Amino acid sequence: MTIAPDVVGMLEPLERFEALRRRAVRLGDGLNDLAYANPYAGAREAATGVLRDVLDDERSLGLQYSPFGGHTLVRRAVADALRASHHLDFAFGDVVMTPGAMAALQVALRCAGRPDGEVIVPVPCWIDHPLYVAATGLTPVIVPLSESSFDLDVDAVVHAVTERTCAVVLAHPANPTGRLYGLETLRRLAAGIAEASARHGTDVTLIADEAHRDFTGDETYHSSCEAFDRTLIVYSFGKYHFLQGQRTGYVAVSPRHPAREEVARELVRWTRISGIATPTALMQRAVPALLALTHDQAWLQAWRHRYVEALTGYGYEVVSPQATLFVYVRTPAGHDDWAFVERLAADSLLCLPAEIFHHQGYFRLSLTGSEAMLERAIPILRNAVGT
Repeated sequence: MTIAPDVVGMLEPLERFEALRRRAVRLGDGLNDLAYANPYAGAREAATGVLRDVLDDERSLGLQYSPFGGHTLVRRAVADALRASHHLDFAFGDVVMTPGAMAALQVALRCAGRPDGEVIVPVPCWIDHPLYVAATGLTPVIVPLSESSFDLDVDAVVHAVTERTCAVVLAHPANPTGRLYGLETLRRLAAGIAEASARHGTDVTLIADEAHRDFTGDETYHSSCEAFDRTLIVYSFGKYHFLQGQRTGYVAVSPRHPAREEVARELVRWTRISGIATPTALMQRAVPALLALTHDQAWLQAWRHRYVEALTGYGYEVVSPQATLFVYVRTPAGHDDWAFVERLAADSLLCLPAEIFHHQGYFRLSLTGSEAMLERAIPILRNAVGT
């Protein structure tokens, strides 16, 4: 089966950047890689310690096949953590373990989807959201965030609901903008979608991508499930512990979901039907201990503040980030996004253009480069703004 043209079109920006990245890596140690959220300081020491402990703790069938949906003890540990953080009565059956957030998104979309279904995606967003919607046979409906503040445009989302709408995919905290949506905004969204759903005779699931919820600093974080009953939460353990390549996450059904048990069973079935199985046995065994870890984020808040202050001082327009590992910056006037990013790459700085986020006029910087990279990138950005 060939890949559909619309899916190929969504892949092209990222493939174009990958070609640029392959050329740039030839710079070796001189490259300042602020593109992807690859932590150049390495995985969290406490997290790698957890993995060592799991390997040292040999047990019968400890690294063998596990049930679809995940081991009960692991699912129960996640549910306990969600009860504490989200203040809802999660049970182990609400949690379905997956190989990372990407798999969780795929499973959630398959469960929420229907023939000829439409999925609303606020943008800018990560490329995978509309990509996965289209790849699962659904139609992505792109709705821009508020251009002035990149807050959620509730009226625009509600207006986009039709009789075919089956889901909304909402990254919260938002990637790439780093914005948080307040509880009142989420409640207005829930009320508006409920009214539109009733008018059109459709059930709409909110798929809440919470992969970056641990990077909120001192900001108050409200999960979408506090306002929206028909919510599926998507999460990745890799982000917080800097173990991205170990691909461990979950999709969880809100305890308030009107079809809670049925949806949870369907999610488990989709992990098998789609071939997206449970995460590795090793990582599942690590999850309870990972849940107990907390990591200092003073470094992130310091770099976030420094980059916003420095770039604003140089004349850039910077979206004020409240969370995530990223800073989203307007491309200087008179510059094409790709040409500007390529110019930066020629000066040894890698960052992502807005097209990767289904947007234009901006670029994204990741604050996970080494301290040396982050230091060297600032004068490169200073010198580029006036040329």
